[in-house]
Amino acid sequence: MRLSYTSISTYETCPLKWRFQYEERLPTAPSPALSFGDSLHRALYRFHNRPVPVAPPLGDLLEMLDEEWVSGGYRDEGEELSYLEHGRQVLTTYHRDNAPAFRVPAALEHRFTIQVDGVELTGVLDRMDRIPGGGYEILDYKTNRRLPPQSAIDRDLQLTLYYLAAGEVWGIEPERLTMYYLLPAQRMTTVRTPGDADAVRRRVATVAERIAAGKFEPRPNPLCDWCEFQAHCPLYRHKVDRDQGDSAPGMSEIVDEFVDLKRRGREVYRRIDELSSLINAFCDEHGYLRLYASDGSAIERRAQHVTAPDEAEVRRILEPLGLLDRVLAVDPKRLSDLIESRQLRPDVEDALLASREEVRTQYGLFLKDPQRARR
Repeated sequence: MRLSYTSISTYETCPLKWRFQYEERLPTAPSPALSFGDSLHRALYRFHNRPVPVAPPLGDLLEMLDEEWVSGGYRDEGEELSYLEHGRQVLTTYHRDNAPAFRVPAALEHRFTIQVDGVELTGVLDRMDRIPGGGYEILDYKTNRRLPPQSAIDRDLQLTLYYLAAGEVWGIEPERLTMYYLLPAQRMTTVRTPGDADAVRRRVATVAERIAAGKFEPRPNPLCDWCEFQAHCPLYRHKVDRDQGDSAPGMSEIVDEFVDLKRRGREVYRRIDELSSLINAFCDEHGYLRLYASDGSAIERRAQHVTAPDEAEVRRILEPLGLLDRVLAVDPKRLSDLIESRQLRPDVEDALLASREEVRTQYGLFLKDPQRARR
């Protein structure tokens, strides 16, 4: 099996998207962001691909951008020209910041293939520099507009894979791993250890095993709204079908009614919480355990002990009575969340499913409410 950073990241984000993209190879359209990023990478490759430690002048770098410009994906000529002008501004700043200390890279756009537990791991390393005084720094260009938190850089999968590849290909441990964010013109640097390399080997192996086992469940995530495969995805296919012409208006009415009732239910439970606070305060003041309604029904107060118990003390008390098994149990919700995380090896996941006394799948109906998200 052959994997790359992009394919691993795609699988971990959504296994079903991986299947659409890498197994079924469904077509995707070019986008301005991809074309813009590709253009900058191409220009920077030519800028650094020199045999002497002297930077090309700014005019040459901007000419390289024009010659390497990728036009696909833009809505019209005006949008493309806007991106091109922005690219020139980005490279002008890059030249200002990098030309004075220009040196010949140790590696540039280096394609690698390494073996990780039987998996062919491929990638392209944007650049590797020798650090003055000794050591190496790996750099990867990014065209994101916003900088991530440092914690994201410290656990970034791509940089860890580059660290692993440097050890396998050149037998070195890079001292620095850097994401160079071209738009804000800022570097974010981190380090890795051999322990990080071992962890990523296990991560790659788990992804490969899950793919081989045909684990391609859809996984809702923040990128779903921009996914090009919505028309094929069971999470979005009904929306696409309904937008293109509702073939089941009766079911659509049922869905609309369900959504309306769910929203009204939220308001009901919110009001119940408000009234509960007033009732509890009144009962505390007057020492009531029941309050009676006009029709004779009653609200009864019962103590609920929710403090965390001392497990050793509980065991000491209940075990001699043979009652300990009645309070010891695996939390089904946590077990389900662990299985649904898609981070387990397929054999472990299957073993956990088989360990249940009765294996069954139940579906709850939950409202994903855009109105609530806008509040």
